[in-house]
Amino acid sequence: MPSLGMQGPYRLIPSEIDRVVTGTHAGNFAIGYIKDAAKRTFVVRYIGRADADLNRTLKEQEADESSWFKWSYAPSEKAAFDRECKNFHDFGEYGQLENDYHPEPPEGTNWKCPVCE
Repeated sequence: MPSLGMQGPYRLIPSEIDRVVTGTHAGNFAIGYIKDAAKRTFVVRYIGRADADLNRTLKEQEADESSWFKWSYAPSEKAAFDRECKNFHDFGEYGQLENDYHPEPPEGTNWKCPVCE
C-alpha cells in the first residue's frame, strides 16, 4: 500500500488548517474522507500541491462536512511538484481520484513528471 508521508488527517476547515499549517510554505496535500471512524482510515479523493502558501491553498479547496486532509511541507516548488506527481500515480490517477488532470508543473518551468519519464 502506498504512503502519502503526510501529517494528519485533520478536518478541512479554516480553524484546523490555521492550527496545523503555519507560516507560508510550499507543500503537498491530499483531501479525502474517513472510512472507519474507529481506525481513522483516510481514503484519498484528491491530490494537490501549493507552490508558495499551503495554508491559503488548502482554504481554497472545496469541502463539505465529510472532508479531511493530510499535508506536508516541501523544501522547494520542484520537490512539491515531484511529490504531487508520485502521489497522483500511487493513489490511482484518474480512475480513483477526483483530479481531472495529471499534475502540471509551475508556470515558467519545463519540469517533467518523475514517474511518467
